Amino acid sequence: MTVFSSPNFNYGYPTPGQQEVNSQDIMNHVFFLSPSEWKKTRAEKQFDYIVIGSGFCALGFIERVLNKDDNARILLIERGSFFLPEHVQNLPTSYQKLLLKQALKTFPWTLSSKTLNLNKYIKWQHGIIPFFGGGSTLWSAWCPEPTTEEMNGWPQATIKAAQDYFKTAKMLLNVVGANDEETGNIFDHWQNKLTERLKQNLQDIKSATRVEHAQIAVGTPTITSTDVEKFSTPGPLLDQVIKCQEEAKKRQIDSRLSIVTECIVTRIWQQENQATALETTRGVVNVGDSKVILAMGSIPSTTLVLNSFPQAKNAGKRFTAHFISAIVARIPREDFLEIFDWEESIKDDLRKKNLELAAIYLAGVDQETQGQYHIQLSAISDPDPTNKTHIDTAARNMPDVVATASPQQLETSTDYIVFVCAVLGELFDNPGNGLQKNDGDDPTTNVTLQVLETDKDLSLWDTMDKATFEVLEQGLSPKGKDRVEYWHGDPNTGQWKRERHKIRVPGLVHEASTMWIGDDEEAVVGLDYRLKGVENVYITGASLWPTGGSWNPTLTMVALAQHLADNVTYSHTE
Repeated sequence: MTVFSSPNFNYGYPTPGQQEVNSQDIMNHVFFLSPSEWKKTRAEKQFDYIVIGSGFCALGFIERVLNKDDNARILLIERGSFFLPEHVQNLPTSYQKLLLKQALKTFPWTLSSKTLNLNKYIKWQHGIIPFFGGGSTLWSAWCPEPTTEEMNGWPQATIKAAQDYFKTAKMLLNVVGANDEETGNIFDHWQNKLTERLKQNLQDIKSATRVEHAQIAVGTPTITSTDVEKFSTPGPLLDQVIKCQEEAKKRQIDSRLSIVTECIVTRIWQQENQATALETTRGVVNVGDSKVILAMGSIPSTTLVLNSFPQAKNAGKRFTAHFISAIVARIPREDFLEIFDWEESIKDDLRKKNLELAAIYLAGVDQETQGQYHIQLSAISDPDPTNKTHIDTAARNMPDVVATASPQQLETSTDYIVFVCAVLGELFDNPGNGLQKNDGDDPTTNVTLQVLETDKDLSLWDTMDKATFEVLEQGLSPKGKDRVEYWHGDPNTGQWKRERHKIRVPGLVHEASTMWIGDDEEAVVGLDYRLKGVENVYITGASLWPTGGSWNPTLTMVALAQHLADNVTYSHTE
């Protein structure tokens, strides 16, 4: 208990109260375990589940367990401090400058020299955000539901589990189509017409397999404003804390959910293939009868396994991710207005004053390699891009927090629709890729990551770039390719030209497959999500992916975390 909250020292009597307080102290006082409470927790308390990490999988698992088991006790351990209360796009626009700061991320691995020196395009892997909520506070929020074909190479039981839980995962994340009324008027005329046009012309994109209104996680089911509200985990997790605290007070029990922050798990100790203790930067935690749930990102969770469980055969031996191309184009607005059957008053508003957005998801396959790709297509129609209201509204509602149009691109396109294409392709697993323990002294960073491009990767990359140009020039442009212009150069100093232009981004995203799930001998994790060779440690997240696909992973991660929660809750209560 801190001085400012204690019975004997409060309100400046008998001496002045505490004069120094920071945001973390306040959060500890209300939501997280204070140093004294953490000491007591380690010394006296036992839990049914210890969850490491505070991102999507943690929320999916915790929310499900608390609703299924009235007596479940959960400890959540988060390595970072409290940073943002919600998604950066829901905050004042000045916060979005955070996106440009590499200092916001950490890179807890060493890149192999071959990755840097032998690859033509791929040079690095995007870092992790080491704060409460992790990457959920800055993610793009695209949540496509993969088809059975797009989960090629996965165990049938895992495919079925994901499909059985997609509905509840969507409810938790509040995933809605960009054409849904919850997205408000800003996704209105262009959203429906452009998506409809692409569907009608899908045969002109040779490698495309499907197109749909983008499925986006936009907040809570009680949205009342016309703005979208991007989903992140801090708010829902803190809601669970308050709910458990209120319940504990009524039932006169300890809160069923305890959260400690600024606590890094460096190793899991074991005896007889049973996790017995967690070594952390804030002291040892006795596991007891707890089930340990690794709910961090793929690389940190695999690093922990490599340092803790030598019997985890094949951990780190696979690595998949998504490589990216970025293409920004524009097409005259009038070309579309000529072919769409809107009333003249609507066309006039779209020409002169209405800011509108569209978000479209298109998936495809390279026939030669069977590699998957998808296009996250954001469309911006803004006749008045210097209008402060438009600037703030666009910043808040833009479909993709990173892949968006620059002020210069919009200001030079008052008579155009600007199309921002983030194109993601499946990095194939190959024997040269993987995560391997090295001789470093720090057990949170003592791994080497290696990614080597192959001919299959480059074939797919060529196909997805070609498909993006086909989408713009044949699928969308009413008057063909001669009416499409592409942005060349820096986002703020470049210019529009007729020549095609693409940027192959050197950084990978959506790392996966390091501890893949399966029912065969080679799989690292069993179909029950339990790390093979260890009795009480379970894996969540994209590290489970047998193959990477190209689809955004969050929805599937949450669905499988919920399935895990039901599995272990059932076994705990039966």
